[in-house]
Amino acid sequence: MAIRDMSSRRDFLKGTALLGAGLLGAGGLVGCTPSVPDDGDSSGSDIPEVASAGGGDRVPGYCGPGDWLGTPPVINDADITETIESDLVLLGSGHSGVGAVFSAVDEGLSVSVIERQPWGAFVDLEGIGENKGGWYGEDIGHVNSQFLIDRGFGPYNTGEVVAEFCKRAAGRCNPDIIKAFVQNSGPMFNRYKEIYDSFEAERQANDSNVYLTNVMMGEGGEDGYYDLSNMFEYPLCNTQRCAEDVNYPTTGGGYMSWPCNAQFYGYQLNNIEYVHKYIVQYAQEHGATYYFEHTGIVLTTDDSGAVTGLIAQDVEGNYKKFVAKKAVLLAAGDFIGDPNMCWALLNEGMEWAERTGAIREEWTMTGLRDGTGHKMACWIGGMIEPSPRGWMALGGGASGPWGVAPLLQLTEAGERFMNEAAIMQIQSANVRQPIAVGCWVSDANWKATVGKAPLDHGAPNYGENGWWDITVADMAALVPGPDPGPVRDGGMGSLTRPGEVYCANTLDELADYLGYSGDAKNAFLASIEHYNQLCNSADGD
Repeated sequence: MAIRDMSSRRDFLKGTALLGAGLLGAGGLVGCTPSVPDDGDSSGSDIPEVASAGGGDRVPGYCGPGDWLGTPPVINDADITETIESDLVLLGSGHSGVGAVFSAVDEGLSVSVIERQPWGAFVDLEGIGENKGGWYGEDIGHVNSQFLIDRGFGPYNTGEVVAEFCKRAAGRCNPDIIKAFVQNSGPMFNRYKEIYDSFEAERQANDSNVYLTNVMMGEGGEDGYYDLSNMFEYPLCNTQRCAEDVNYPTTGGGYMSWPCNAQFYGYQLNNIEYVHKYIVQYAQEHGATYYFEHTGIVLTTDDSGAVTGLIAQDVEGNYKKFVAKKAVLLAAGDFIGDPNMCWALLNEGMEWAERTGAIREEWTMTGLRDGTGHKMACWIGGMIEPSPRGWMALGGGASGPWGVAPLLQLTEAGERFMNEAAIMQIQSANVRQPIAVGCWVSDANWKATVGKAPLDHGAPNYGENGWWDITVADMAALVPGPDPGPVRDGGMGSLTRPGEVYCANTLDELADYLGYSGDAKNAFLASIEHYNQLCNSADGD
């Protein structure tokens, strides 16, 4: 069986897939700078001066083009309408801010939370039974929570997980930070769930009959009323895994993977606000004050350069100074909403995009996550990690209807070009091929190969119960011939995103169905023959 994708190189981030029973072919794409506050004397500082905004070729210390940083706003004391003091000043109440705030109040700290989004625009506070969207965030990656252990995933060796992080980062990370995350992520998630569980009565009253629109998964996929009162039960909370009988960690292409996440995809692919709103309520009841519709503007420092707080602006234009007695924490999200930052800082992405004719403005996805926190930190002397910087578009690979699996991949010329089991390298290898067209190929034993897929981005089965049976049924229904058959996507949203698969009784026929001819067809057949020789020479694998 095989899948074929006729996308242009410009569309290399878009994928399709094909597969079938018998011989399979799946077609897809192959192919913060510091500035020193002007206090009149910056002598002795080891932080370099940075050129001011105004069209510079680049910000010193960063190789990307353009002045994405600019200069910090100057807010005079006379413009401050209110000063608020607390132990901790927290900028951002999204995915990371939620964890930070309950950890802080659990330690008895008073917290000022500055959040630019409005409270009430994202969850059903009025009890009218309508979902209004949600704060960004779906998955919570973590290791060895009781939640995962109860589902049969763990406990795992945290040292191995830390080592895998560092290997995938090619050493361009701080191992101490990775270790702290891995070892504390399980207890963090336990506490997160414990707080949510404590609001059982409120959950039953508020969330048992919520009207959802744009329903994509489960219960027929229709708009209507749904019970969201227990967000940790399936299908509201999934755990990514492949086939039921796979033992973890799995190893493929030298990489290890574990089922270590909770995915709150629910029916709309994101309903995590129905957990977060109770964390917010808990924090408010235990020492946190939220300042919604407030945007962080600039950090404040004392004469020694130490951070003392920040200035934020409310929706009416008023400036407020937040003074931190203990610490300031920035949890302000990424910078996908600022195309200038993306273009300058995601250097590999910029190069690939520019080579395909894209322009920087096409990077913007949302105006909320615009790098404000990064700039605020850079303005007072912080530095963003050096290039290369990770970005989501080059993780995982082009996906077949079964998800990103280690099936044989061939180019337009019919040639194999990589170790397909190294899923983390697939996308980068694909875009380096001379022609952005290709296919995945397997025989009737596709289930064994898909079952060995690592749990990387786009991998098979994002935790849907019944996914395996659905996929097997779709594959069994395929009929050999020149017309592709539909197979529901094995990745996220598998019930709604079918892919096309070509099925044939012989490899020669399969090559014809995929459009291979001449030298390319000969290479297609020879590549498969050599691949089979390699497989047969392996020790029982």
